[in-house]
Amino acid sequence: MRLKTLLPTLGMALASATASAQKVTYDYDKGTDFTKIRTYAWTHTQEELRDELNHKRIVAAVDSQLTAKGLTRVQEGGMADVLVAYGAGFERNLAINGSSSGWGGAVYRGNRTGSARTEEILTGTLVVAMVDPETKSIVWRGTATRDVDQNASPEKRDKSINKGVAKLFEHYPPKK
Repeated sequence: MRLKTLLPTLGMALASATASAQKVTYDYDKGTDFTKIRTYAWTHTQEELRDELNHKRIVAAVDSQLTAKGLTRVQEGGMADVLVAYGAGFERNLAINGSSSGWGGAVYRGNRTGSARTEEILTGTLVVAMVDPETKSIVWRGTATRDVDQNASPEKRDKSINKGVAKLFEHYPPKK
């Protein structure tokens, strides 16, 4: 039996690579004509990673996906149809695994033994947002969440981030 108890801790790090499935959600402004969005520029948020290596991985992965979707990156401060920003954070969870064995049932209780083991799990969340530069309102947002392997190799981190961002952008542009 696996029971998760959340220990709320937010931070500014996302390592990557994991053993569990990724959860992806998205939302968008239904009044936006996504066929008119052809260019983008990066903008900065306080929720960006302070880890420069993973920051570069995320930016490169998002750039790759937006290019594949037909968008062209312009320099920051240039004339862009949308501004792109990301935020990343983590939360530490506690997984408790327990088991018991023995005989006697609930009434007699007989000979029973049991054990429990706890394991800390780091869950990372990546949020990518596209913002209208004139109105400063979000026109599209995607969120990806999964457990993080803090001991992953750089190659595994690259692969995990690229895979996660690709899954995130499966929902862009939204189908109306």
